[in-house]
Amino acid sequence: MKDSKERARAFAQQLERDAAKYPDERAEILLEAGGQWSLAGERHRALRIYDDVMAMDAGEDSQFAAAEKISLLAELGRTDEAEAQIIRLGRARVHSGPAQLVAEFLEEQGRLEEALTWFNTACRDLMADDGELAEAELFLRPELRGRQRVRQKLGLPPDTLDLHTEDEQAEIDELFRKAAAPSQPNAGSFFVRSDVVRAFAEGLVHGTAPTDASGYFRDVERGWRASLDELDASKLRVLPTMVDDLLKYADDHDRDPKEKQTRTDHLRDRIREGAPTLDWPPERNAPCWCDSGRKYKKCCGSPTNR
Repeated sequence: MKDSKERARAFAQQLERDAAKYPDERAEILLEAGGQWSLAGERHRALRIYDDVMAMDAGEDSQFAAAEKISLLAELGRTDEAEAQIIRLGRARVHSGPAQLVAEFLEEQGRLEEALTWFNTACRDLMADDGELAEAELFLRPELRGRQRVRQKLGLPPDTLDLHTEDEQAEIDELFRKAAAPSQPNAGSFFVRSDVVRAFAEGLVHGTAPTDASGYFRDVERGWRASLDELDASKLRVLPTMVDDLLKYADDHDRDPKEKQTRTDHLRDRIREGAPTLDWPPERNAPCWCDSGRKYKKCCGSPTNR
């Protein structure tokens, strides 16, 4: 735990230096730094970061900072300040991402009616003025699942968006079922946290410069998101990989473990053999796939990784 906090602290410090170096991306980089300071246990420093972002930016990044601040204030027991921040943010025209974060926070608090209001805000671009689905192409966004989930908890009958969400989920389930076939694994793999440093040392990581675990998992997350776009898919199966297992596979098959095709064949064969895999992306409130101990939405699934 101490080592992970030290790594988060060092990464946060590096991000702050990067923010000064790249002023055009300053707000986005500081958002990520705030998350790392929180992971390092320095919540008050994270709050200062979020205040800085809110002061410098009047757009979506500022709203993301406000949404993160609400959750952090609640964790610190400063509930009156958190409530004031919710009211302040609610007076603006809130972007979908920040609205979703506030909705999930309120849902966790058991404040379902308020959560539904914020989920509706997050989904407003999906609805036309007459209440029907907008003509823009729809897909199963997490705010849709959240809205449907809260409406079910409130005992409300399914509406147009709920029915769309059910249809999209059925399509995703079918896609995942097909992806499970060994002949066409819609899948990816990653080195487990304890093996990342060794994987770099052995030259087994492709397309990512040697760095710490946080940087590695961030790059993997972004790579998987790009893969989803290419595949026109919504889910991947991901295989947690141990360095020793990959090296043994390469040795058993007289292959070079540094070659990309070896890694691909190892992934395919392990899935065929029934090796445990994870569904990616996880739900936003579920533990992050990278085993950081944080929720996905506050780790690899944070807005800065999208």
